[in-house]
Formats: sequence, C-alpha cells, structure tokens
Amino acid sequence: MTDIPAANRGATNQAGADPLNPVIRNAKRTIEDAKQTVRDATQTVKSGREAAPEVAKRARKAVDEQVSSARAQATEQFESARQLAQEQLEVARELAEAQLETARAYVKEQAGERPLTAVFAAVGVGFVLGMLFSGSRR
Repeated sequence: MTDIPAANRGATNQAGADPLNPVIRNAKRTIEDAKQTVRDATQTVKSGREAAPEVAKRARKAVDEQVSSARAQATEQFESARQLAQEQLEVARELAEAQLETARAYVKEQAGERPLTAVFAAVGVGFVLGMLFSGSRR
C-alpha cells in the first residue's frame, strides 16, 4: 500500500469537502442495498420452506385425483370390453349350435337315405382317427 503524503491526508478541495465523500456514500448505499437484498432473499427462502408442505400436499392430491380418474376409466373400458366379448361369445355359441344342428340333420338325412354308405363312412372316419391317435404314441 502506498503512503499518502502528510500534506495530502485529509486534504479538501477548494470547496472544503472531502473528494471521497461521494464515493463513500455510494459504497454505503451499495452495502445497505446488498443487506436488504440478503434480507429479502432470506424471507423468500423462509416463505418457500413454509409453503413447501402445502405445495407438496396439493400436488399429491392432484396426482391422486388423476390416478383415480384413470383407474375409473380403465375399469369402465375393461367392463365394456368384457361385456362385448361375452356378447360375441354368445353369438359364436349360437352360430356353432346352429351349424351343429344343420350337420346333425344332414347326417341323419344321409344315413336314412344311404345307410350302408353312412356305416362305411363312420368306419373310415374311425380308422383315420385311430391311426392319428395311435401314431402319436409311437
């Protein structure tokens, strides 16, 4: 640090004021502004800490509501799909019964008109099924 000559120490300008006074005033103002900024920031952090549990509670409630809504929609869609599948199964069952009844009537009619052919066909089908089932054991 350089020494200020004794003649310049405490020297004033011609008006009698210290030339560093405006600089010192600005520095003090800047320090006070900085202190106020720190106080404001501290208050903001404190307010944030106090509000955090409430914000978390609201967020959890919103998420829970969304989950409940999604669950209800999924359940509704599942029930709708289950009901549709049940209806389709019933239609398929009725169609299969109708086709089986048609086949039964056809076989009965053919057996009545050509009994010997029906017996040979039954024996042939039995033979083929027997070969298929016995072949799977070898």
